[in-house]
Amino acid sequence: MARSIHPTKEKLIATMISLMNEQSLSSIQVDDVLRESNISKGSLYHHFENFDDLVEVTLIARFASGVDLSIELVAAALNGAKSAEELLENIIQVTTVTQGRERSKFRLERARVIGLSVNSPKLLTALEQEQDRLTTAMADLVREAQEKGWVSKAFDAKTISVYLQAYTLGRVVDDVASKENQIDSEDWNSVVVAALKALLTV
Repeated sequence: MARSIHPTKEKLIATMISLMNEQSLSSIQVDDVLRESNISKGSLYHHFENFDDLVEVTLIARFASGVDLSIELVAAALNGAKSAEELLENIIQVTTVTQGRERSKFRLERARVIGLSVNSPKLLTALEQEQDRLTTAMADLVREAQEKGWVSKAFDAKTISVYLQAYTLGRVVDDVASKENQIDSEDWNSVVVAALKALLTV
């Protein structure tokens, strides 16, 4: 999301993000945003059609920041490796970070954005752009690893890219399970590593 953005609009989005970090989205009211941002209601409605519009734009901004982090982590894993074995070790470290319990809120929010997009063409369009950006960037990194001989060329790079994202988001199924039925993180990571080994030439 590299487009320039009006400072007032940017402040409203930043305020929403800050509030969402502290409380549930459903508990945030327009007056909370106005009070925290010190921006008038008229200015808010100049930059956004309504409060729901601000919410959707904020959700996409947070989704985009997650996209950027994912790209950075995978790029660092690839650039920091000198062999397929090192790439696997680096990806295992990335997996440990992205699959951890502390990332549960992010995964749930990402799933929520996807769900909300079903009834919002505007949100869906913005989400499609960010998702395409992530899939394309990840596929480019996979192709680079394939050219180095570290990832099997038997599989399409874009398909691998989608798969990597799918198992990360898929952990949300366990995030919503009762505490006593949640799986052990090490067990989950061992399954992920086994699948990764089938893709890498190790």
